Amino acid sequence: MKRFSCKRYLVCFLLIGCMLALIACGGSGSNPKIHTAAELVDSWEAALQYLAEGNKRFIENKGITRNTNKEDRNILKDGQKPFAVVVTCADSRVAPEIYFDQKLGDIFVIRNAGNIADAAVLGSIEYAVEHLHSPLVVVVGHSKCGAVTGALSSGHFPENLQTIIDTIVSNIKDTTDLGAAIDNNVNSTVDLIKENHIVEEVGAKVIGAHYNIESGEVTFFN
Repeated sequence: MKRFSCKRYLVCFLLIGCMLALIACGGSGSNPKIHTAAELVDSWEAALQYLAEGNKRFIENKGITRNTNKEDRNILKDGQKPFAVVVTCADSRVAPEIYFDQKLGDIFVIRNAGNIADAAVLGSIEYAVEHLHSPLVVVVGHSKCGAVTGALSSGHFPENLQTIIDTIVSNIKDTTDLGAAIDNNVNSTVDLIKENHIVEEVGAKVIGAHYNIESGEVTFFN
């Protein structure tokens, strides 16, 4: 009986260990959806899932292990297949490769103060959706955005910065609330990108999103 009990306890211990391992990995049968550098993604829904799952990993401090850098560089030397274009702010706190938990070659990132869409941004998007075949464009604004705050201040800025502020002022219209202004700026940028003839021709999906710099969560707009 004593020997049988020891075996039974050992089996129970091993089962509990396996269950805890499954929970740590997100549950039985739940594998993280991770893009590989050689994979061409042609579905915007799949691309959005990559981003959503990556942001969830970031929030939960369960980021992927980046031990494929050498392998990825070897693949990427011959070209790139980013599954999404991300237009976002230049703010140092909002790096999309980090808050979407992605690797080399995964996302085509375009950043400027206030995440606006000027000619350079639109040209970069055209390249990504037409030549790299990225099926999804996401414009990400963020909480406590300094550029939008500046647009609400009615202040005067150096010439080049003023050009950005003027664009944001036009985007937010008569909004005075910072949170609403940030989202209005995103929505106006999304609308402008949607009107681009290259984006229309290739059928790329364009959506907006909001990144909360405190919680780390990205909320995607419908």
